[in-house]
Amino acid sequence: EVCRDKYDAVLPLVRLLLHHHKLVPFVAAVAELDLKDTQEANTVFRGNSLATRCVDEMMKIVGKHYLKVTLKPVIDEVGYSTETVFRALSPLGNHSDVNGLKKYLFSQLQENLRYYVDKVFREIVRSSISCPTLMCDVFYSLRHLAAKRFPNDPHVQYSAVSSFVFLRFFAVAVVSPHTFHLRPHHPDAQTSRTLTLISKAIQTLGSWGSLTKSKLSSFKETFMCEFFKTFQEEKFTESVKKFLDDVSSTESKEPSGVSEPVHLKEG
Repeated sequence: EVCRDKYDAVLPLVRLLLHHHKLVPFVAAVAELDLKDTQEANTVFRGNSLATRCVDEMMKIVGKHYLKVTLKPVIDEVGYSTETVFRALSPLGNHSDVNGLKKYLFSQLQENLRYYVDKVFREIVRSSISCPTLMCDVFYSLRHLAAKRFPNDPHVQYSAVSSFVFLRFFAVAVVSPHTFHLRPHHPDAQTSRTLTLISKAIQTLGSWGSLTKSKLSSFKETFMCEFFKTFQEEKFTESVKKFLDDVSSTESKEPSGVSEPVHLKEG
């Protein structure tokens, strides 16, 4: 009511509440208000509400080190590998066997994509021990509020957490690593394309692990639908479920949710 655009207040509000150790009850309160207006379980925390924006900002501040230790090594590897393959593609010109060579290099890119999706996924699902305590406390609140709002949906407690940790945290960091200080600058076009495909894959795998036909049909690329059929195994679903259980529990992970001082004001 005070701000014309309430999102202008989100970042300073989150910083102030973090400083005074009051963020978790505040997020729980605004999330409960958000859920009152949510009619379908599959749309829980999918919009840009005050609650979701607060959690987004909290994850950016509190989860910086968590992202770095989980994703930075594999993001660096993706950049180097993609550059190498596309350097081989660019000077082909009118070579007599150019089509055959291009097919070979394209298959190499697909193999690389499978390797990196698998690697990023494994790094994420085994990273729960590094998830900051504050993030776990927030996810715990969101999970139980969603389950209370939709008691007949057994999956909503997981989708409430995955909509943040997979869709709004890991997938966004993969596609824009420079904004999370995982890379020094914006990736080149080809690396960016590879990271976008990996990000899409992580979003789909993280959607409570349910790779349904409707989800697969959302891919514009035909080869991505075929590619994802290799992930339709129970082990991926179980890995996601265990990870979401771990990061939304109240058991201590790190001794503190904030590894560095929170800046109340900059400049």
